[in-house]
Amino acid sequence: MKPSGKLFCHAVVIVCVVILANSCTISRQPPATPPPQPTHALVPPPKPVPATELRGVWVSDPSRLDWDRTTTELQRAGFNTMYVNFASGGAAFYPRSRVVPDLSTATPADWINGILLAHRRGVAVHAKLITMFMYRAPASFQKQLIKADRVMRGPDGRPALQNKFTWLCPSQPANRAQIAAEVAEILSRYPVDGLQFDYVRFFEEPTCYCNHCRHEFETWAGRRVRRWPEEVMGGALTDRFNEWRRQVINDCVRDLAAEARTLRPRLVLSASVFHDLARGREDRAQDWKLWLDRGYLDYVCTMTYTPDLRDFENRVRGQQRSVANRNQVVVGIGSYKLERMNDLMAEINLTRQLGAPGFVLFSYDDSEARQFLPALR
Repeated sequence: MKPSGKLFCHAVVIVCVVILANSCTISRQPPATPPPQPTHALVPPPKPVPATELRGVWVSDPSRLDWDRTTTELQRAGFNTMYVNFASGGAAFYPRSRVVPDLSTATPADWINGILLAHRRGVAVHAKLITMFMYRAPASFQKQLIKADRVMRGPDGRPALQNKFTWLCPSQPANRAQIAAEVAEILSRYPVDGLQFDYVRFFEEPTCYCNHCRHEFETWAGRRVRRWPEEVMGGALTDRFNEWRRQVINDCVRDLAAEARTLRPRLVLSASVFHDLARGREDRAQDWKLWLDRGYLDYVCTMTYTPDLRDFENRVRGQQRSVANRNQVVVGIGSYKLERMNDLMAEINLTRQLGAPGFVLFSYDDSEARQFLPALR
């Protein structure tokens, strides 16, 4: 029994040595190379982390918008919202409008696919409508509306111009119907997440003193204005005239919001507004606090464009004191006025310290040129 026991032990040792040698040989072999992936396959973007903070940009020039590159940059930089200029009071930037002259060379499919691509990358798309301002309207269309007396006019009776473009008079039913038709066309064609009204106000220069405004104001005030426009420009009826102008714009916002919600009940509605509520109410007839209080809008984006950090803080604090719910005041930051990345970060951090629900940069075109977006990631 002893010799056979020794033989058994020797056999076990030999087997163990062989197994150990083989395992060492396997471990020295290079790992298997994974099979090559097809280069043409679309790699899905990572699922975006849900964010409570709105981080957005305004896209001013959709003619230069590359949906793939822009949404990739926004996703990488941590942005979740983009406000794209879709139309103005005198032109459509989306293709094939039947309401106003369109300036786009793209196809509707290009825009639809771009919006869907943004959604896949966690970026919401809001259509921005430059409501009363006929920005980039063709000269022929402007002449047509001037001839029809549908534009804002100054004290001298001439059309009010800003950078050679006219403004629609908001008191005229034909103009309101046109804007409502633009809203309906956009919402019926494109799967946007929200609609934002910009330039929903009177021109900051003294306006509007057209014949229609005179007639409507006299009807509202219940009296004849003998000296027009002197009596409503620093005269006895100035306060009444400003009150009437605010009601005109309030009614416009109410009606446009109702039109949008009839078509898309869950659509998010907002407005880009003047940063100072008191001055906005007097100079532009823009009472954005009332729009929030009455539920016309879900929130506003204040154009708080200043490079001075202390001034920026004072403005934001004033905006928050003006409303009942500060979560309805998103702060617009003028990134185009800021030269250094540190200045931009200081304003962004301040919005967070003050408890703002988010911020929007004006604009993507400028922040892209200054390479702010890659640095923000």
